[in-house]
Amino acid sequence: MKSIKPFLAKKILTHLQEIQEWNARQLTTAPPPFYCSVDLRDSGYKIVPVDCNIYPAGFNNICPQDVRTASSVFRVHLDRLFPAGRRPSRILVLPESHTQNRHYIENLYHLSEIIREAGLECRIGWFGTEPQESPVQLISESNKLLKAYPIRVTEGVLSAGEFTPDLILLNNDFSGGYPALLDKVRQPIVPSHVLGWHTRKKGEHFHHYNALATEFARIIDVDPWLFQILTQEVDHVDFNENEGLDRVIDSAERVLSATRKAFETHEINRKPFVFVKNSSGTYGMGIMVIHSVDELKTMNRRTRNKMSVGKNKHPIHSVVIQEGVPTATLVNRLPAEPVIYLFGDELVGGFLRTHTQRGVEENLNTPGMVFRKLCMSDLRHPQAFEGAFSEESQDKDPILELVYGTVARISAFAAGRELVRLQELAKQHQNSGGPVQ
Repeated sequence: MKSIKPFLAKKILTHLQEIQEWNARQLTTAPPPFYCSVDLRDSGYKIVPVDCNIYPAGFNNICPQDVRTASSVFRVHLDRLFPAGRRPSRILVLPESHTQNRHYIENLYHLSEIIREAGLECRIGWFGTEPQESPVQLISESNKLLKAYPIRVTEGVLSAGEFTPDLILLNNDFSGGYPALLDKVRQPIVPSHVLGWHTRKKGEHFHHYNALATEFARIIDVDPWLFQILTQEVDHVDFNENEGLDRVIDSAERVLSATRKAFETHEINRKPFVFVKNSSGTYGMGIMVIHSVDELKTMNRRTRNKMSVGKNKHPIHSVVIQEGVPTATLVNRLPAEPVIYLFGDELVGGFLRTHTQRGVEENLNTPGMVFRKLCMSDLRHPQAFEGAFSEESQDKDPILELVYGTVARISAFAAGRELVRLQELAKQHQNSGGPVQ
């Protein structure tokens, strides 16, 4: 199947002025989170996001060229967010504290270096399940030694050792609920500590994303289906107890049927499938792929167990049923998917996630995945792509970078709309006497 990337790239460049005006409106009404990463799927016939992480890890996998430019993007991002003369100069990164994963610690090292190269002081904080007085020693995959300093809050001021930050940058999604201690902190916390997977639901994100994708498609005059991903949410489920399974089956049947009809309309010759995903989780946990609802009806105990708990063994009680989008992106004949990183709406960089043991229709975010170079340094200058649309280059840079960056930005704007609603919900919970759980 011929790739739609050159077609979409031409459309984007043709309507660049209208797109920039549209972007500016999104920034005004619902700014995206401080940073995020977006997992994409490019099937050849459509390009969509399949996940958006508001507290992204994986900065160690970004193309080295992009890491070098990320600091300037970070600095400009802070200038946009904070009034002149009030830009933070001391930043505390508050990470996941339940893990000794050396790859994740490598991510912390690179994120800290991006902040330092932006001319800012940076320290890693620590909030563990057990009281800790002295710094925690962390060793990264490349044997970098990092120190994480236990945090304390005194009269509303958070500090880590003798370090008192102007800004707290979360790299922890607090899947099981955030510590109420953070409610007392007066310094700005970004992204907000009440917006982790204990509150977020993927169905909400894709509701906003599909609405924005429709708006964007109208601007560039293309079929919205090229950017949309059909997603339905089912709450109050328990796979081990068969609770809500009938509603999951009904939803899956509807999504399979709608996808089948769309394939007929767009003359796509393949069998539809769907992802059943944990609606409130990450790390690729709580996900299954089905081609028929019979697979749901005949699940074995192992699959039921897998679909019953997510990250940190947190129970799964809500799932999304999502149109399956295969990947046409191959690296050394292995299926791959782009992952794009943003500071606000500014594109930072990305990588290609591949897997030696997974197929083009499967989840690639599982143990055994590997990462490949995908440099995105020119994304902020789309005019540079003029004249780069030969048939021979249709699957190469810079076309894919321009198109992937655009779709990722729409997902970031969707997260902005999502966060506006979640912040309102968080205020309601706080006014009722406690943190969101």
